[in-house]
Amino acid sequence: MEKTFSLGDKLRQLRSERNISQRDLARMADLSPNSISLIERDETSPSVATLQSLATALNVRMSYFFEEESPTSVLHLKAGSRPKIDNNGVVIEGMGQTLPSQELEPFTVTLEPKAGSGGERQVVHSGHEFVYCLQGKIEYVIDGEIYLLETGDILIFEATLPHLWRNPFDEEAKFILVLQTPNASREPVQRHFLNTPSVRHIGG
Repeated sequence: MEKTFSLGDKLRQLRSERNISQRDLARMADLSPNSISLIERDETSPSVATLQSLATALNVRMSYFFEEESPTSVLHLKAGSRPKIDNNGVVIEGMGQTLPSQELEPFTVTLEPKAGSGGERQVVHSGHEFVYCLQGKIEYVIDGEIYLLETGDILIFEATLPHLWRNPFDEEAKFILVLQTPNASREPVQRHFLNTPSVRHIGG
């Protein structure tokens, strides 16, 4: 049975916790206030680029939007129990909550033909990115160079380089995306801010 999942609730709670208005968040993330409102009401799902902009503006790791607040030392996630975001032919599926000191944020991404991470808008973040193509073909554009990934191919790169991904082909593609965030130990923060759960995600 699939869990009920509301990205809008997560964004609204975090914005409220930080005492940031929709208008201020829109300015910080270079989005329109109407976009923030639609996302918070779950009337639209953000693209990957938009999600990364929101995470950067709020200084959290992108996985914050996919996670339940139940810290654990072991994760066993059954099929159908993982939260999903579906936007313009892109399905992003969260693959794990944050373990203590976890630096890896795994996702599965499914791309319909002609879908991508958000137009030509490129993403830049700290750490590294690992990509494993499960099905079909995808293109990664990294610092202006195009890398073609086919089933079984792997790509690893420094995520500080501007990048985007897309499926310009006529068949569905699917890949595993792992974001690595350095210095991910959150224990001191967790101990100091037990009533502010999102603080443990700061630093992404």
